[in-house]
Formats: sequence, structure tokens, C-alpha cells
Amino acid sequence: MIFFEHVSKFILSDVNIHIPQGAAVGLIGPSGCGKTTFLKLACGLLRPTAGCVHTMRFIPEKNRRKIGSMAGAFFADIPFFQGEETVENSFRDIRAIYRMGEEIFDREYAALAERLGFGSFAKEPVKQLSLGQRRRAELGAVLLTRPRLLLLDEAAEGLDQTAKDSLREILLKRQAEGTTLVISSHNMEEIAALCDRIILLDHGNLRYYGDRELLLKRFAPMEEMEISFSGKLPDPEDLPIAHYALRQNKLQLTFNSNYVTSAELLGQILAQTTVTAVTTRKSGLAEAIRESQSGQKN
Repeated sequence: MIFFEHVSKFILSDVNIHIPQGAAVGLIGPSGCGKTTFLKLACGLLRPTAGCVHTMRFIPEKNRRKIGSMAGAFFADIPFFQGEETVENSFRDIRAIYRMGEEIFDREYAALAERLGFGSFAKEPVKQLSLGQRRRAELGAVLLTRPRLLLLDEAAEGLDQTAKDSLREILLKRQAEGTTLVISSHNMEEIAALCDRIILLDHGNLRYYGDRELLLKRFAPMEEMEISFSGKLPDPEDLPIAHYALRQNKLQLTFNSNYVTSAELLGQILAQTTVTAVTTRKSGLAEAIRESQSGQKN
């Protein structure tokens, strides 16, 4: 679906990657690492200074019209609509450009207007909309034609929680139907909910590309467990842990999940005392980003 072969542009340096059809890929990394540049290269808004990009077998900057008929792209820094037009008229312009049949258009428009909540202000000029309202309408426009590929750059920015939840449900359904998703976001919960593959960029370099869980095992394997117990005090010195803290009848543990599982650790504690409650917390994508940067510096 998307191939980058030794691609460089701005901060991006010698990036090699293949995103297959139907994948849901989260594009993460610190601000300024090249996420937006990556997406703009994939849809043809930018031309690489070195290397070659292929999107759906086309060179994007030379075939933007062909790619545009099959891909939808949203960028938080690029207005999607003209300010003088109403939302409704803007959608009808899209219908004309893509030559959508009236019945298909009406069905898709009605469904998106209800799910994303822009039907109530559809007759208002875009320039009068709040950021959140405009975002909902713009995302509806990107989704309207059911593109095979969706490139989304901070798409949930400015949305309230209801709209975020609706967008997440729509994207999960589209991905289940075979749509390829490439999503850039600073919201790691959003990425974790939608994406099973991760691209991690750091200062323009590709630090990781692959399964989300393997990323966590590689860069952020530490987990935390808090155990409430009654009876005999368990001996933390006998446990395969990195750190512990004991407060009254609660034992807080930090351990490397690459070496011992939470079930194995709990089994060893149950052999020593009576456990009344257990809570665990795994490291997330934010920790993985921090650890990858720390590892590079070291």
C-alpha cells in the first residue's frame, strides 16, 4: 500500500518502510520528529529530496489525482473547506468532484452527520464554526467517499470526548472492512485503541516499525503491581523485581515483564502470604517514546 525507499525530506533521513493494505499504523514520536512530513510525502503534498515513495503503486507527487480518488488525507494545519461556503454545500461540492451517486451520497452524508454531529450546523458558513465543529465536518468530508487509505494527522485535536469516541468507532469499523489507516497523534491512548502497528520516529530517524506489543517489550518492559495482603509479610528480597516499596499491608513492585510475568510473580507471593487485592499497570506508548530517546542518548 505504501512504500518508502531510502526517503529523506526535511528532518526525515533515509526511511525504509512498507505499510501493507488493511494495516492500522500509529505514527508516533516527539514534536518535530517528521510525522506530518511522512504523511504529506505519502499523499503527494511533498516530494522527497532523496529516495522514492510509492502509494498504491503510484508515485504520489506525480499522481495526486489518482491517489486522491482512493485515499483520504486530513491535516490539522491545512483547511479543508472554503470559509464562505456552508458545510452542506461543501459536501455537495465533494459529491460532484468524486461523481458520487445521489443515493450513495445521501446515505453516507446522513450517517456521518449523525455519528460526528455536524448535521445541526450543516447550513452555517464554515467561517462561523468553532474549531470542534469544523473538525467534525472536515473529518466527515474525508470519510465521505470511503477511501481505501486514510492518512490522519492529529485528527482528534479540537474534538470533544463524544466526537472522539464516534470517530474511533468509525475508524475501527472502516479498518475491519479493509481500509488502511495511518494515524499521527500525540494522544497515545488514541493510538493504542486504533493501531496494532507502530512507526516510531525520533529526530527524523526510524527507530522502530512493527507490532505495538513488541515495541513495549523492547523499549518499555517495566510493569507495576500493587498487592494488598493479610497475614505473613512477603519477603521482597526473594522476588525477581527491580524495585519495591512496602506500606502497611500493601506491597508495590516494579518488574521487567521480559523476565517474569505478573502471573508468575503473583504465584510466588501467594506462596508466602494471603493476597486480598491486586492491581497492575503496564507501561504505555508514552514511556516507550521516552525510553527510546533515553537509549539513543546512552
